[in-house]
Order: sequence, then C-alpha cells, then structure tokens
Amino acid sequence: MRYLPIHIDLQHTDILIVGGGAMAEAKLRTLLTTPARLFVIADSISQNIQDWAKAGKLSWESRAFSPADLDGKQLVYAASGNSVQDKAVAKLAKRRGLLVNAADDKVGSNFFSPAIVDRSPVSVSIGTEGQSPGMARLIKSEIEALLPASLGKTTEYLGAVRKTLPQKRPQFSSRLSFWKAMFKAQSLASLCALDQASIADKAEDLLNSDETISPQSHKGRVTLVGGGPGNPDLLTRQAVRALEAADVIVYDRLISKAVLALGRREAEYIYVGKEPNGPSAPQESINAVLIKYAQEGHHVVRLKGGDPLIFGRADEELAALDAANIPFDIYPGITAASASAASIGRSLTTRGVNTALTLLSGHDAKGYVEHDWAQLALPAARAVIYMGLGASSRIRAQLLSHGARPDTPVTIVENASLPTQKIVGSSLEMLSSDITRGDITGPAILMLGYTPRLAKRPSKAPQTQLANIREQEHEQQKTHGHKNTHGQQKTQRHGLASRNGQRPAQRQSRVFESAISLDQSSFQGFG
Repeated sequence: MRYLPIHIDLQHTDILIVGGGAMAEAKLRTLLTTPARLFVIADSISQNIQDWAKAGKLSWESRAFSPADLDGKQLVYAASGNSVQDKAVAKLAKRRGLLVNAADDKVGSNFFSPAIVDRSPVSVSIGTEGQSPGMARLIKSEIEALLPASLGKTTEYLGAVRKTLPQKRPQFSSRLSFWKAMFKAQSLASLCALDQASIADKAEDLLNSDETISPQSHKGRVTLVGGGPGNPDLLTRQAVRALEAADVIVYDRLISKAVLALGRREAEYIYVGKEPNGPSAPQESINAVLIKYAQEGHHVVRLKGGDPLIFGRADEELAALDAANIPFDIYPGITAASASAASIGRSLTTRGVNTALTLLSGHDAKGYVEHDWAQLALPAARAVIYMGLGASSRIRAQLLSHGARPDTPVTIVENASLPTQKIVGSSLEMLSSDITRGDITGPAILMLGYTPRLAKRPSKAPQTQLANIREQEHEQQKTHGHKNTHGQQKTQRHGLASRNGQRPAQRQSRVFESAISLDQSSFQGFG
C-alpha cells in the first residue's frame, strides 16, 4: 500500500481549485459537503459552479492562475482540463510542500480523491491509487447497498454513549468489554433499527452487567481456527467472525498477511511460528500462552495454517486447555491438499482409480518419518505429502526401492492458492532435479500419483495454461491402478521411450506457474 488512507479535518481549511469546467465541478461536488473554504480560479466556469458561487458556497475569481494563489492554501486541485497548465500548477504546489491533486495525472499528484460512501459521521473511502476510478465507483455502489441509511444517526447515538463512558468506566479494559458486549451478536441492520432511547437503555443494562463491570471475573475461551492455505477468500465465515472478535490472536508461520489483516487492529498478536531448521516456539510455551490469556478473560484465537486438525498439533493444545478447564471451539479450514488439488484441476479421489487417499507428513519433530512404503509404491496409491520438501530425496529413494515405477507422476505445489503459487509437474525419477530446476523453496506439498490438468477457462477469458501436460501423460496416470471389468490389472507396456530415446518422465517434467485468468490484453478496447 503506497498511499495511506487518512481523514483530514477541513474545518477552517482553505482549498484552491484551478479550473472551472467539468473536472473542477466533479471535485467541487464532494468538497461542498465539507466546511472548507473553497477558492476557484478560472477564466470561465460552468453554470453549476456559477450557481454555487452566487449562493456563497465558494469564491470565484475570473482570471488566470498566479503562483500567489497558493499562499495560505492547504489543499490544491489542478483541474482545468489543460494538461500543461495542470502539470505546472501541481509542480509549483509540490515545491511548497502542499498536497495537490492534478486531474488525470498520477505522477503529478501526491494525493487522490477517493470514492466516498457518506453516512456522516460515518464515511467509507475507496481508492485505487489512481489506477482505476471506475473500479472505485463500482465498489462504492456495492458498499452503498450494504449500509443502512440510518447508520449515521445510530453512530451519533453511540457517540453520545461514548462521551459519558469514561466517567462510568475509568479503566480502559472495562470500557473495551462494554463495547464488545454492545456489539456482540448484533447485526448492523438490527443495531441501526434501534432509536436513541433504545440504545441508551441497552447501554445502561450493560453498564450494570457483571460481565462488563469485571471482565476478568469470567473465564475466557480459545478458538482453534483454520487459516486455510493463505488466500483470505478461502476462509470460512466462522473463521472471519472469530478473527474480527478476537482479543488475542496466536498465529503460526504459514499464516498470510492477508488473513492476519482480518483481525481487529486493537487485538494483541503473538507469533509462535516454527521455522524449518530454525528457531521455533516450543509447544509447551504455546500452550502456556493460550492458557494465560484465556484465564485473564480474553477470547483467544489460535490461528493455524490450513486445517488445525491436520498436522496442526491440535490434540496437544486441546489437552492443555482441558487440563486448565478452559472452554474451546474448533473452526476447521481448507487444508493444503484440497487447495492444491483445486489448483492443478484434479480430484483427490477418482472413481475406478483410487478408493483411498493418504495424507502423510515428510518429517516430525524427531526427523524423518517412516511409512508403509510398499503400500505407497503400488500403482494405485495416491498420497499428499505435507512437509515433504526437505525429505523429498529420501521419499523418492524409499518409493523406488519398494517397487514404485520411475515414471510415477508427482506434482509439487508451492504456496497453493496464493499469487506466488507455483506448480511443478514431475515424476518420481525426476523429482529432485525438477524441484531444483523449479526453484521450489516452500512451503510446498508433494502430490504422489497426480499430474496437473490443462486449465479450462471461461470462453470470455483467454486460455491460460495451468500445466502443459500431454494427453498421453493423463492416460498414463489413469492406467496406473485402473482395473477392467474382469478385475484384471491394466498396464501400459508400450510407449515408454520416445523417438529421441528420452523417458516420458524426462519429457513430461515441466515447471508451471498459475496465472490470473484475465491478462492485460483482455482489457484492450475498454475505456
């Protein structure tokens, strides 16, 4: 985020608008809703600006711009529609250290006017850093429909309660508990349906509540929340609500910034990540943190990547909470196996191919993990290996030594669902070299028995190739483990060598990166 959204007090502020046409008029429509003093400099002005000037809403001088017009001004809008003049005005304003917005000139501006949803005293500002004002207007229209018309009045009623609260509740923690209780299980629509007397009555009831008088007299709780693979759009609604209500958020290394940003700004954030071959928070210390803050009466969210019940040490933390008699909830999340399968366009289970799926870990706290390698080496075996990147050479060697075919498909997915996602279609034989060639550093999972599918995009979008896998490779995967109607095992016994003598595994090894379905060329022709 290059541009910081802030709200500026325009009381007793002088603002200069250079220009009198449509661009200037558009700026003035918003500025006229503020108490600022507005000064327009232009040879001629539109009829609407003339009417505003006659009504005393702004001051207009019919003349050319002069550098002296910048004296005493706090904000400047260069909106004449003449790009040469607007650039010159903006340049002079910047030299004086003033905030200036030059119409249709991102480089010449040091601030932008956002699209605004006005429910005064509530205002919602939407900006695109000058990239697409049209997108800002579209978002504004969506938000407008969500916010009740009475939101402003309701906020004023709550403001009246807030003014008297410090005298009744001197302690900040007590006031925080009051507001949590005020908004608890309260939808925006239902809150805005209350009149001032109803809100005052509710506030009085809460002020006399034991829960808000002594917030630490009641025990807190812990919620284990699955943070998913990192894309905030893949969070459950339960997870989002928990983050928005949490007092304390205890989070792991794999939690993305976008997911973490959904928590309350006032919450306390505690990092307890475990670094591979690096510093890691001991599990006992994590348990102690959860218990400590819950016993202080806080709502603690234990935020784990993926699903907290899959390789998340959830049982250890739940046992500690049980021993401390602390209540807890569990909100599952989308695990990396599911997100990765979606990314490569493959079902984890396919009728007639595999009747089982193994989720396994490549290592644990003590090192490499032993598995039933003989079972995993069978042609029909399908497995998703978590934390297997560092152990990939050993996993490859174990599978090959137990009879797995060298051309058994393996797909590596790094940062599943994120913009940095990378997909490598490989084979057991080429696994180590393809990880190196693909510059895979993790976090990543290995998908044994799976190949990426050619992504099929909507007809209006360009065909973005997720993975350039030949159809014969797809057929090869299907024949590993297929049975015919008589129960006989099918085996592909031909085509194992290409005309140039390379194995299919060598030819099929590719590095594929996911891409957004619409690229820049898709927008050609749009204004």
